Amino acid sequence: MKNIFKFITRFEEFVLSYSILLMAFILIGSVLSRTFLNSSWTFAEEVGQSLTIIVTFMGVGYCAKKASHITMSAVFDLLNPKFKKIFMIVISGFSTLMMLYVALISFQYTMKVLELGRVTPSLRIPMYLIIAIVPIGFILGAIEYGRTFILNVTKKQLYLSTEVVLDTDLKIIPPADGNV
Repeated sequence: MKNIFKFITRFEEFVLSYSILLMAFILIGSVLSRTFLNSSWTFAEEVGQSLTIIVTFMGVGYCAKKASHITMSAVFDLLNPKFKKIFMIVISGFSTLMMLYVALISFQYTMKVLELGRVTPSLRIPMYLIIAIVPIGFILGAIEYGRTFILNVTKKQLYLSTEVVLDTDLKIIPPADGNV
């Protein structure tokens, strides 16, 4: 199971990093072409928008894994360690359910776009292929929040995510046994 999660992490890192690089090259190239050659690349904005969708939604699971997502730290910081653990169990469980729900809604939307046959204006890429990233990102987020939920229920330490663990003094420590 660890190999599957390692593969997912590597895949997310690959997609995120190369999408950002490709976005930068295409958009900067388009600006340079427009500035110096008086000719803009017609596909640049379309590719930039598509890559923004990819980075945004593929980043959901990755940020959950790294505990880089938005947190309720103002409330969390006020709680004692016992209630922090309970709070994280509730938050990660609720987040798992919400991610699955939003994944379902986004999957239904993707199927509707497929039925409509929408394509991008200049490259004629079927829109459902781009929008399909949305439910995939939410499913990856649900997996990470679910793993965090399981770790907090079954382990003594407080897990903010599968890769961020707090000791009894609430200092970040490496996970004792890696990931679930």
